[in-house]
Amino acid sequence: MYFDALLHAAALRAADVEALRFFGVAGALVPSGDGFHPATAGALRDHWLATAAVARSLRARGLPAWAALGIHPRRIPRRGLAERLADLPEHLSRPEVAAIGPAGLEEGGPQEEEVFLAQARLAAELRLPLLVRTAWRARERQVGRLLTLLEEVELEPGRVLVSHADARTLPVIRARGHRALVVMSGRAGVEEAARLVARHGAAGIVLGSDAGDGAGDPLALPRVADRLQRAGLSVAVIKRACLGNALEWLGLEGEALTPPTRAPGSPARG
Repeated sequence: MYFDALLHAAALRAADVEALRFFGVAGALVPSGDGFHPATAGALRDHWLATAAVARSLRARGLPAWAALGIHPRRIPRRGLAERLADLPEHLSRPEVAAIGPAGLEEGGPQEEEVFLAQARLAAELRLPLLVRTAWRARERQVGRLLTLLEEVELEPGRVLVSHADARTLPVIRARGHRALVVMSGRAGVEEAARLVARHGAAGIVLGSDAGDGAGDPLALPRVADRLQRAGLSVAVIKRACLGNALEWLGLEGEALTPPTRAPGSPARG
């Protein structure tokens, strides 16, 4: 079984979901993001509701899924920010929501940092895992800044997952006790993920396909598991990288991946 820790499922068709299940993807995390306009407080609230609805829809189709809800640094509302932060705990209390995020930095600066810290503090208060996103530009510098900011928050390091980890940032992230999300977007994503796990080991590494958004491959998890097996890695290492680490970060047990049963002949909802 595999767990996809970064699945943009709103764009997936029913046939895509069936393929995921057929090839062993047993669960997924559906994050909120920046895919809404304009960046108003009302649009952000609607986006949270839509993201949670996508997770429920996947569950209704037999794929256990959870949402991560947060304020993306590219979609910080100019007005109503305090109201949305006050409302966020209510949205996080939904049974299909398991994490806060993605929260992080884009350009940097006082406002982005304060919004990031507000979400990190909320994760600590609610004892929820935190998904941290990093921008493409100046990633090493930005990861360093984010890790420094996290030192101000009493959040267990293992409940923090830093996205888009690569060969340069992975050792830094793990050295602080955080988990590293290796995103397998683009043609070389699967091969690069396999190289990172083979070289650095599976400890603290979580894998996500980034499918449904850009060049992500919905079957990236089974493909990377195949690459790792052919490279001679043990079943235990592969299971840890492709499943166990994600469940530990989210605080889920394996039983949570048992699909809900439906009465014979009843249609899938969502």
